[in-house]
Amino acid sequence: MNPLRLLRIYRRAQTLAGLLEEAQMSKSLFRSRTFWFNVLTAAAELTQVLPLPSGTLVLDASVINIALRFVTEKPVHVVSPN
Repeated sequence: MNPLRLLRIYRRAQTLAGLLEEAQMSKSLFRSRTFWFNVLTAAAELTQVLPLPSGTLVLDASVINIALRFVTEKPVHVVSPN
């Protein structure tokens, strides 16, 4: 399939998703606790600043992500719906 066609389909899907999110009053991705936790976890894993056995950080991050999903109230958006 033509990559440009896929890009057009993706952009249309994003527009539709944006309209659906607008109805739900979403918040910015950069205000998401889950997003920032995942960024910090990835940075810690890549720089190896935590002296943990292999796989421990991934398991801990998974458990914390599950907990964060329970306290999440709103969906997030990457591009402002306005």
